[in-house]
Amino acid sequence: MKIELQRYAYDSRGTMGVITLEGERFYTIERTWLDNAPNVSCIPEGTYQMGWRDSPKFGETWHVKDVPDRTHILIHVANFPENVHGCIGLGVSPMGNVIGVKSSKIAVTRFEELTKGQDWELTILFAPHAGL
Repeated sequence: MKIELQRYAYDSRGTMGVITLEGERFYTIERTWLDNAPNVSCIPEGTYQMGWRDSPKFGETWHVKDVPDRTHILIHVANFPENVHGCIGLGVSPMGNVIGVKSSKIAVTRFEELTKGQDWELTILFAPHAGL
């Protein structure tokens, strides 16, 4: 399975995107782009294999594999850029005029229901109109 994360806003406060999967939309929150610096930057655009990882903080969650010069990039519950340290947070909708996403726990639970037990890859790209 192939899943696209379409980033539509690179802002100095954070990066917003959207994933559409089986007719459902999941909004993403990441750190701003700071040249792929660990813990403070979103990861580069590209295609990545996904796998499960047991995180001490988040439990079993999706892991973005083989990110250049980075490790432990997860998809997990997060509402604001400061809740992720290079990872990807999911929500059910954007927060409007705040850089963030709503109802992250609900979104992550649903996303995992749709993807659990499947092999998939994540392609991250810039799509400026994806958030409309």
